[in-house]
Amino acid sequence: MCIFIEYELRKYQDASYKWTGDLPQVARTILHQHAIQGDITEVQQAVCRWQAYSRKHMEHPLSYDLLHDLLIDLDRLYKDGTLSREEEETLAESFTNFIEYSKSLLRKMRDVYPPTNKTAITRLKLMLKCLSTIHVLEIFKKCCPFHSGLNSEIMSLIKKSTLEWYERTHSTYMGGTQNDEDLLRGLIELCNQLNSDVYKAYHNYNPLFVELCSVHYFQVTYKQLEKVLGEELSLDIEQILKSNDVHHEPSGLGSPSLTLNTGLFELYMNLQEFSRYSRHLSASDIKQLSIINYYHWFKCAVSKWLAIAQHRSERRIKKAVEVEKVAQVDAAVKYSTSAVDVCCCFTQITEFWKQLAWPDRVGAYPFVYKLTEDICNGAKLYADLVHTKLTDMGYYDDEGQFDVTEELCITINNIEQVRRSLKPLPTLLDFSEIQQALELARDDPHPPKEATTGLLGKASLQGIIKQADEDMIRKILQVVDRVADKMRPDIKKDVFHLNWAPESLPAEEAVEDLLEYLDSNLLTLNSNLLKTNFERILSSIWIEVLEEFREVLDTEEMRPPVFYQRMFQALTLLVDFFYANGNGLEMEAILIESFQNLRKELTMHKMDTKSLIETFYMEKNEQQAHTQSTEYGQLQIRAVYKYDSHKLLVEVLSAKDLIPLDANGLSDPYVLVSLVPEHVFPGISTQSTKIVKKTLNPVFDESFEFHIQPAQCAHHGATLTFTVMDHDLLFQNDFGGEAFLPLTDVSGVGGEEISGYDVLNVISLPLIHPKISDRGALNVLRRRTWDATAQDFIKKRYLIEQQAK
Repeated sequence: MCIFIEYELRKYQDASYKWTGDLPQVARTILHQHAIQGDITEVQQAVCRWQAYSRKHMEHPLSYDLLHDLLIDLDRLYKDGTLSREEEETLAESFTNFIEYSKSLLRKMRDVYPPTNKTAITRLKLMLKCLSTIHVLEIFKKCCPFHSGLNSEIMSLIKKSTLEWYERTHSTYMGGTQNDEDLLRGLIELCNQLNSDVYKAYHNYNPLFVELCSVHYFQVTYKQLEKVLGEELSLDIEQILKSNDVHHEPSGLGSPSLTLNTGLFELYMNLQEFSRYSRHLSASDIKQLSIINYYHWFKCAVSKWLAIAQHRSERRIKKAVEVEKVAQVDAAVKYSTSAVDVCCCFTQITEFWKQLAWPDRVGAYPFVYKLTEDICNGAKLYADLVHTKLTDMGYYDDEGQFDVTEELCITINNIEQVRRSLKPLPTLLDFSEIQQALELARDDPHPPKEATTGLLGKASLQGIIKQADEDMIRKILQVVDRVADKMRPDIKKDVFHLNWAPESLPAEEAVEDLLEYLDSNLLTLNSNLLKTNFERILSSIWIEVLEEFREVLDTEEMRPPVFYQRMFQALTLLVDFFYANGNGLEMEAILIESFQNLRKELTMHKMDTKSLIETFYMEKNEQQAHTQSTEYGQLQIRAVYKYDSHKLLVEVLSAKDLIPLDANGLSDPYVLVSLVPEHVFPGISTQSTKIVKKTLNPVFDESFEFHIQPAQCAHHGATLTFTVMDHDLLFQNDFGGEAFLPLTDVSGVGGEEISGYDVLNVISLPLIHPKISDRGALNVLRRRTWDATAQDFIKKRYLIEQQAK
């Protein structure tokens, strides 16, 4: 049979493993006759076929499918006792020879069965299938009862072959090292080869061995390689680090130590890649690894790199500002090359850190803190440099005409662009993950020093960025505010003309010069500034405009209401101008407190005197509503309005905790009840309670009736006032306090039916004293020196103010 097989293989034109194993009819006939003549049984024929083909397989690789079919056929025919002892021994020898031959191939598996060769991988799979099949055959167990199990044999073989492969690889890359540079390069190449091997082990070989042999090829290989690599690194790494002087930070920009061998980080990345494969091991296996903490070797190297990066980035920032050119990013917005270069510098630093992927989150904190601090300091340095450059160009000089220039806009854009580059740092540098790790570490019975050194965690990292952000915004606002300051003289001139324009000139024409001036300058700004910066400068100019309006209002002599009506209309036009149909300032940025106060006062200035008096009482009602203090005492009253009979019924019940106004520490109080404003209630007299002697808690229990129309009750500012006085026989009566009740708050004024509860409801009013203010309706009335009605009202209120003192 061997002769026939040899003959057919010689005739076969293709690779021997592609031959199906079929013999020609003539050969099969001869073999059949020989079997009949020799009385050879079917199982003996199957044994002969296996022995012949497996023997030839060691000379000419045959198809493993063919060999596997022969094994299955042998197993099917074999029954205990069908073979003699001699035949069993011969078969055992053939099994052993095949297994040993297969093991010899497995020892050279990396060369014989490379993963890149699909045919080779298929043959490996089928060979393992044959080995697995042999070890489960009953005939194999009978013939080879003391043969080792497949699992233990394969594991032992993997360990031995891996060690042999490592020694060959180590000799190739580490055998000729003559100096530290060669040693580092050799380690890098060695790690490259190991990473490639464990990749193949996990992705290509392991699935086959697990499926067919129940052996975790990857785990065995990785642990073996990790052990020998760890031994190698423990001998070499410290020598490499010393030769690269990583234990000393560079002393200055001219220091010879301002370099660091990039091979160190190449080695780090290779070890990182190798270490990451450990996640496919069990927890117990991981604890036994030595390279799992590889990053500890590189702490000093990273510290030195950060110091070098800080020095180089500072030098790069200065150079970028020195040689900057305009770089138009899009059709509307321009930066200079310095901003682009600085942002690129920061990106390179953070990208390098991301590639390091420092495994220890707690241990990463000092590095991330330094990175964040250096980048933020670099951003602030850049802002200072471009601002200084702008100053040197005469931007802050008071002489000469001011024009909004492209250089000015680019400077503002540059600072803003670099400021924005700080925003992604918390994500890029994993602030949240570090914070969580620090919090967990602090709970540890023996926390690492990084978790106990004080200013740690996300808050302090965010604080560095926040501080830098605020500094850069201040720098931008310093430039922006200067634009507004430089524009202020022209704004002042146009606001002055607006105020003193002829009375007949409408607001649209009176404010035209101001709008044209603003539009001409803002057009350049809008064309060249980032939207954020344009909004900042708009806001600053808006504040300048409001301040000029305020100055006119506070310092110019009082004018008739018609002039303030025009100012009010002009202010409304300016609101529309700065809002620009949603393309300018947000309405929230326009309707700021200073604007609200200005509009409120302009509203009062454009009122006639009677309306102002009504507004004064509205202010008093608001003050009363917000008064909670009872330092001047309280007054208890009842008030209802009978709509049908047009009667306002008022009961003054009592007062308590009044302030003492007599020398004996008491008072002789009484209450004046009035309806105001007087022009709304002409002919309605003030009514008074009786005087209650020597008390601070008088009880009056007196009722008053006023005949007034519903329209009067609903009038703007219509108010019921209560004035508490102290009666003196020899001197002027003293003022004890006053209280205000809007008639709109009195039950029945709206025509609703009055219930028993309304009639009996007691209203408690805290007494108040007048507040002297340079704002509000009273101040406007005081300034109307040419208006007799206003001055009469002021005299009455002045008397109360003096008494209150």
